[in-house]
Amino acid sequence: MDVQTPFHSHPAPSSFQRTEELQNISPHPNYDNDNEAQYFLDMAETPQPEKTPAAIHQRHSRDSNGAFELGNHKSHHWWRPIALMVMWLLLGSSVGLGHHFAYQSLDQQPQTVFSQSWAHNLGSAAAFLVKTSFTLTILLALQEVLWFSFRRRDIKISLLDKLFTLSSNPFSFVPSAFANAPLATALAGFAWTIPISAILSPGSLVVGPMVTFNDSICIVPTFAASSPNISFYQMIPHGSGIQGPNTGIQKLASQIFAQGVILDLKSPCGTNCSFQHSFYGPGLQCVNTSNPAYLNEQVASYLYYNATDLTTFNEDEDSLIELSITYRNNSKAEVQSDLNYVSILCTAYNATYELSVNYTNGSPKFSPSLTYHEQLQNLNMTEYVSPGDYPWHSNSATLVREVYDKHLNGTWAQSPTTQYSTPDTNIGNTILVGNTVNANSGAISSLWFVNRDLLNGIPELLTNLTISTLAFSPESTSASCSSSKETLVYYYNPNLLLITYSIAFCLGFISFLVGVFVLMQTGIRTGDIFSQILVTTRNPFLDEIARGHSLSSADADFMKDYKLRLGKLKRPRGETGDYSDGDDGREVEHAAFGLAEQVDSLH
Repeated sequence: MDVQTPFHSHPAPSSFQRTEELQNISPHPNYDNDNEAQYFLDMAETPQPEKTPAAIHQRHSRDSNGAFELGNHKSHHWWRPIALMVMWLLLGSSVGLGHHFAYQSLDQQPQTVFSQSWAHNLGSAAAFLVKTSFTLTILLALQEVLWFSFRRRDIKISLLDKLFTLSSNPFSFVPSAFANAPLATALAGFAWTIPISAILSPGSLVVGPMVTFNDSICIVPTFAASSPNISFYQMIPHGSGIQGPNTGIQKLASQIFAQGVILDLKSPCGTNCSFQHSFYGPGLQCVNTSNPAYLNEQVASYLYYNATDLTTFNEDEDSLIELSITYRNNSKAEVQSDLNYVSILCTAYNATYELSVNYTNGSPKFSPSLTYHEQLQNLNMTEYVSPGDYPWHSNSATLVREVYDKHLNGTWAQSPTTQYSTPDTNIGNTILVGNTVNANSGAISSLWFVNRDLLNGIPELLTNLTISTLAFSPESTSASCSSSKETLVYYYNPNLLLITYSIAFCLGFISFLVGVFVLMQTGIRTGDIFSQILVTTRNPFLDEIARGHSLSSADADFMKDYKLRLGKLKRPRGETGDYSDGDDGREVEHAAFGLAEQVDSLH
């Protein structure tokens, strides 16, 4: 069979000729009747509408309907799709703007002012309406553009199948669709793109923490060295001299030196706040010095650590606190005679503490900065003057003596033959030093080592102890406190919503303009509906190529190779070649799909 002119080899039967397929589906007593037109007319009941338009009664044949449509050019209510597109555009724009203003009103507002779940649900509903409105605008324009494309070129039936499903099947976007109906394919792509706006726009409103700051004057504890209401020392029983640090300060020092932290100070301004505080207190400053003369070669062969009090007492001048400390700098290794020593000299000073305290969720972080002044006088145990006359001198010196006398004073030696460690100091109870046990060899041996540089570690012990005494200080002062409060609030990102909605609106508006242009050109209101397909497929040629496939076109591959165009159908009657039809011989026009040589262009 010639693909383009199948009637050459198989003359087309009457448009109402009975086929074998129809005989098998619907047996009828008039089986041998060759006039199928009469067969179907006998079976059909004529509809009896309540009111029949006058125009229908004036028609003389079935094709009068076609003559009426083509003659008047514009279909009834052809402007209705334009009105619908305008309505959907306005609805989508209004809901989109309302969505924006609603989210804008919640921006940086506490989350408690409006339910977060309802904000999300309403935002999703608004995004759905916007997406649906703009998509419907595009689909209305698409159906008009699609039928307009059918007028302009010959398109294979297989491609027509894909064009009719562009809005429902993403696999219909094939290269031939872009080549034969580029405008319709582009609009269908718009319709598939619009739903992205419904995914992105609800995410423009999120809930997150907002930190607000408030400055105020608050009462903070200060160092109580000069207060007569507190003392870090204890007196000699039945005497007037100072015996040494009291048990309270000893326990505090042991805890701080072992853990290496400052005792937590209760916040004066809330769980999240900060303040700066300045007070006068004791401080140690250590510098490197040469090895002392008493470390001769014999002693150096086994000595790991030595602390000596260089403080001297005399009657004419006050004694000043100075501590000399020497230790091996690589003491993790076993004893060797060629190991070098590190010697430091630590001097006690009166110092100004610039203390910055920052509380985060109630946990303080201390940042001290010390400015050193004059040297600190030592406690003279031989004096009989009441320490109450010099509380600053007594309390500050007590803290320094606690650091040295109880934790730094003494030696740490190790036998060069057995590797036994024999400490004679409490420095091993601090975080400054440690030891390791050789469990694999089974020998009773341990190696002493330094955890950190003592040049900075020893002054830090006194600094931490001094700051920790603020926790139970009876003295206080005022300071400027900056408190912060964290609140869950809504954050709105207008760009995420407005950009996506603007893109969706632009795609919808472009589609609207294209749809209006097509409707103005054709004056015909179409649609992706059955009745539209019905009136445009009344062609005997289509009946012929579809013969045998009345239930499904899945296996009609041969049929799908034909190229069709929507146009003014040429319907010759008889052999004279005239185009008249109907009982009165009147010339009637009808628009339908057909081969290129069977149709004329629609204008």
